[in-house]
Amino acid sequence: MALVTAERELGRRLQLVQGIHWLYGAQGDAYAALLRGYGSDPSPAYERARAAGPLWRSKLGVRVCTGYAPARRLLAARTADGPAAQPQSALAWDQGLPDAGELPGADRVREPAARAAERALAGLRGEVDLVASVAARVPVEVLADVHGLTGADRVRLAEACAGAAGALDAALAPPAYDDAVRLLDAVGALRDLLGDEAARAAVVGVRAARELIAGVLHALLGDPEAAAAAVREDPALLVTETLRHDPPVKLHTFSLAEDVEAAGERVAAGEQVAVLVAAANRDPEAFTTPDRFVPDRYAAAGVPEPLVPAPHGVAVEAFARGQAEAVVAAVAEVGGLAAAGGLPTAAGGAVRVRRSPVTWGLERVPARVAG
Repeated sequence: MALVTAERELGRRLQLVQGIHWLYGAQGDAYAALLRGYGSDPSPAYERARAAGPLWRSKLGVRVCTGYAPARRLLAARTADGPAAQPQSALAWDQGLPDAGELPGADRVREPAARAAERALAGLRGEVDLVASVAARVPVEVLADVHGLTGADRVRLAEACAGAAGALDAALAPPAYDDAVRLLDAVGALRDLLGDEAARAAVVGVRAARELIAGVLHALLGDPEAAAAAVREDPALLVTETLRHDPPVKLHTFSLAEDVEAAGERVAAGEQVAVLVAAANRDPEAFTTPDRFVPDRYAAAGVPEPLVPAPHGVAVEAFARGQAEAVVAAVAEVGGLAAAGGLPTAAGGAVRVRRSPVTWGLERVPARVAG
């Protein structure tokens, strides 16, 4: 009986949150519109949110931040005294998990990532999907190596990571009931495999690394001249610009641990804040030609670093960056990679996951690999 009651409560909650998002989104609230889902390009929604100001209040009761400078201020305050309480979630997949342990840094993951990327690229020929073949595969293999998993446990880890891939988005955009149950089961499997303290970091870190790798591959295909120049000069520039232009975490919600002055306003401790990272990282007051992918912009003095938040208290940048840089090096070594059909990826069939306001994740990046 208790299980049936819990299932009914979960279903009701998912429907209620989704209904609220649709209602306020239809009434013109730009933040609610982002949460309820969008088509293949969320840029217009980000522009509407930015037009409302650098810091404004949504009908959902959340302070929405779109400007780079106030976002940086708010994110710094959020971590000043340790993790603050997360706002109420649509699907609290990490309920009961302890504070996240640290993910391994870039130096520790580069070598296993290089091996995983080499294996992933070695068998690719003809028309392939770089998300399934590379971006989704490398972070799982790195995590397995870090935790010393072998045999059947590596297979279980891959299945659990795939099942939990939608967790970051599901916290804000309610999934279908069956999807929610599968996600919670996958998180449970990760707890069994890695332990409670590592499970949260695994869910967040694997998805962030997957999205950064996918974003880098997307950039390599979509703007090959700029990407190739960056690879020749410094592959890290390509990854840094991807963190800005196509961040793996595009929306970050949290509660403030202290009062903060931002954009000329006082935001009180305990208030819920949503930083639209994807909008702030393209703030024209912080970046020239913000919509262009320009890896060498960081060669100039004074260019600010991209905002990279820590979703669910997990610092993801070093873990994701180390793997993305290793993949770039592996791709440069292999060569012969082109967009499917010989067209820029934007025209060649890249697909993003719908109803994924946190990651706006790349679901498929078609490419052609010379045999």
